Parts: sequence; C-alpha cells; structure tokens
Amino acid sequence: MLRQGVCGSRSLVVRSQNAALRNVSARMLKRCNNTMVASQARPEEWDYAKPFEDMPGPKPLPIIGNTWRFIPHIGDLYRLREESYHRDLYEKYGKIMKITGIPGLKNIVIVFDPDVIEKVYRNEGPWPIKETAKSITYYRLFTRKDIFQGVGGVLVTQGETWQKFRSKVNPTMIQPRSTKLYVAPIDSVANDFLKRIRLIRDENLEMPDDFGNELCKWGFESIVYIALDTRLGCLNADLAPDSEPQKMINYVEEQLECVHKLETKFPMWKYVSTPTWRKFVKVSDIFTEFSLKYINQAMERLKAMPEVPDRELTVLEKLLITDPDPKTAMTMVLDMMEAGIETSSYSTAIGLYHLANNPDKQQKLFEEILRYLPDKDQPVTSEILTELKYLKACIKESMRVSPIVVGNHRETFKDMVLADYQVPKGTTVIMPFLMLSNLEQYCPEAAKFIPERWLKTEPEHSKRTHPFVTMPFGFGPRMCLGRRFAELEIETLVTKIIRNFIVEYNHEMKFESKLLRIPVSPLKFKMIDRE
Repeated sequence: MLRQGVCGSRSLVVRSQNAALRNVSARMLKRCNNTMVASQARPEEWDYAKPFEDMPGPKPLPIIGNTWRFIPHIGDLYRLREESYHRDLYEKYGKIMKITGIPGLKNIVIVFDPDVIEKVYRNEGPWPIKETAKSITYYRLFTRKDIFQGVGGVLVTQGETWQKFRSKVNPTMIQPRSTKLYVAPIDSVANDFLKRIRLIRDENLEMPDDFGNELCKWGFESIVYIALDTRLGCLNADLAPDSEPQKMINYVEEQLECVHKLETKFPMWKYVSTPTWRKFVKVSDIFTEFSLKYINQAMERLKAMPEVPDRELTVLEKLLITDPDPKTAMTMVLDMMEAGIETSSYSTAIGLYHLANNPDKQQKLFEEILRYLPDKDQPVTSEILTELKYLKACIKESMRVSPIVVGNHRETFKDMVLADYQVPKGTTVIMPFLMLSNLEQYCPEAAKFIPERWLKTEPEHSKRTHPFVTMPFGFGPRMCLGRRFAELEIETLVTKIIRNFIVEYNHEMKFESKLLRIPVSPLKFKMIDRE
C-alpha cells in the first residue's frame, strides 16, 4: 500500500514542482564550491616515513585477524565508540594507532593528535570520502528505489555523485543570507516554547521528566518551518500523544535506535531479513510517507501563490530553482527533517546544562543578552545574534565538553604521511573529538567550562586551545549542510531562555553513546522567572 501511495505522491510531486517553477523567480543562485584539491604525498616525505606495518596497534591473529576483538565480553574493540576506551587506546598506543585484519573492513587508523587531524582534513581531496550508514544507503537506493530513484542525498553518496548533489544544495543551505530569512520565524517558535515552559513547570518550577521530548517538538517545529515554511503545531498545548507530529518524532528516535544496532553489530540484515531491519524499514516508510505529504502540500501552496516581485524565496523554492528535478528537493528536505530533530534539541539541552552548572558564566551571558534585549519580550534579530559573541562561545564550549557526535572519520584518497607513518590510500581515519577535546595538553583546564577560550578578546585562553580539538559540524567540503540553521535555532532559543529564566539543574546528568551521545537522565531543569 505504501508503494502505491508513494507512486501517487511522486506523480503529485512532479506536477506540483512544475507548477511551482512557473511561480518562482528565475534567478540562478550562485554556485558555492568549497572543493579542496590535494596532491600525492611528497616522495621524500613518504620515503623517510616509517612503514605502515610498524604503526602500533592490536596484532591480528592468523586467519581470524582482529575480528574476535569486536565480540562483547571476549574482545575489547566493541567499545570503540566509548570515550573512556579511546583514552585506554591513547595511553597504550600513543597519538596514532592502526586496527587491521578485519575481514570485510578497510584498515583503520585512529588519530589522537589535532595537528594530524588538521592535516587529514586539509588533504581530503575534492570528493571527501566519509563512511556512511550502510543500512540507510541500502534503504534509499535499493529497498525504496521507487521513491528515491537513485537520489540518495549527501548522507549516503560518495565521489562525483555526492559532489553533484552537494553543489545543487550548497547555495541554499550554507549561504548566511538564507539563514537570516528565518530569524523571525524561528524567534516565533522560540516564543511558543517559552509559553510551553511556563505551562508545564511543576510547583518547584522544574520541567517534567519528558522535557527531552518537548525539546524535540521544538526542534521539529523549527526545522519544518525552515524547510517547508509550515507550522505543524508541535508546541500546541492540546497536541495528542498519537498526533502525526509526535509520531514522526517517535519514528526518528526509533530509526536512530535501529541504525545503531544495524551498524554496530554483525550485519546479518545483509543476508536475511532480521527483526531490527524490518522495524527500520517500517518506521522509515511511515516517516517518509508523512514527510512526502507535507512536501506535496508545500509545493501546492507554491503553485497557488501569486507572483510578487522581489519576494524572498523559501528553502524549498530555492532548491527547486537550483535543480528542477523535485527528487533533489525532496531528499534534502527529508534529510533536514530526519537529522534536525534530536541534534539541535539535545545540543540545546546540553548547553543549558553547562550554563546551569556554571552560574557565573550564565550571569555573564545574561548580561550580554540584556544589553541587546533590554525588553525580554522583544524579538531576536540577525543583527542581535551577530553581536552575541559570548553566546556563541558558550555554545561552542558546550559542544567541546559534551559533543553529541563523539568523533568523525575520513578515508584517505591518496597515500599520506601521518605522525611520521606511511598511511596508504583507502585507509579509514577515525578522529575521536570527545576524547581529544578533554585532554589537558591540547585544551588546558579541559574539565572546566570556559567559553572565554573561544573569544579572540581573551588571548590568555584562546591562544592555548588547539582549534582542531573540536569539530562539532565537521570541516571542509563535507561539513554539515545544516550547520547554519542548527546554529540559528540553538542560539535563538538559548537567548530567549536565558533572557527570561535563571536556569538550574539540581540532579545528576548521565550520557549514553549510540549514534549520538545524548543525555539519558530526565532533563528536569528548573526555570526561575527573571524580574
């Protein structure tokens, strides 16, 4: 039934898109290409470097290699996503190590040195190769090829295919002007969330145990408003638990849980249909179907809109102008909706947590905000956000101390010399930022929350912190496409909350690392009204 429905939806998408194109401006958006080009390692550098075989790392056994080390309770490499285990590896092997002898996987190098990480990023080539979730790739390109028709999006493609898609969406997604158009809409969503905070506080002014879900509703409402110029009503007081927006939030959570299991355990799903795979397909199908409905509705609205000279175009319209094939816009919007819920929501929660635990920093931030928002009810503008330097520093410091993405990785597209070792082309390089950003040698007083370390006006702090110890949005051509919109959402909401409330957190906070490293403790923030 879903496939039949999708075929009808696809037909509607095409008709709506063609009509929409007649109503939107014919202006071409300037193409933005951050491609970097790098050459092979210098021959003399390679010749003097130590052989790859000499790099330290766990020794593979005959026949079975290092596979056994990924078996829980027998080996230890199954803990590879844990920050504490990264420290163990660093103490045992030093600033660079290798893991080889894993059938079906490329050789792995783990780097514990920001200087080496900078070299990796600056030599990643025009088409950076980043390992993708194979389950998502298979779902989009094979299981639901009737929907995506070969357009997998930036999350699952590589090489020239990735570059072509990215070049189509870059002008819309990364230009600062695009972000500024949504400051007022995102401010309105933040205002609704403040009303929600005051409504759900208990007698002790604390948030309920499910405040994490409330933040996800804010995040979903925000990103749909940006992508489709649509309000879903996620923050309505009477939103039912079985409402479509709430179900979509739940489906994204279930998707992430399934992908974590599918990607970190033996991939039996590649050979037989496992329960986890079937659940993943089911929730992905429903989320995609719901999303297509909203995308089609948005395109119908574009079709009916009168031509207005010099009207600012929506994200959807700009994507359609850049590429008349509606599958590009559809896939990009789906990516925004799936990836933009938990990431922005929990990044905001973690930022509030660190400000609550550091009242002196919270007070300093409040004083900065007060200078530009003397009236707590006045709207946030792009000009105000530009001036809030300490706000940006607080958010970046929060992402350093407690990033929701614990690391990143790239595949070397050429032979390279890293930390005096030869690293062959095609090697997977893992960069564990959570562990690195909490090492004293690269980030002095790493355990302390010091936003000043990111301010040029505070040289005693900023000059001591290596800029590549934390890369929450990545770096270079493959940097997160949604970065500017995520920063807009987080900065606006934190500004409104700190201007209106003194934030406290009087409980223990625990985190759990799966695909994302997020709080698992109830987010029972205490929100005390400011005078």
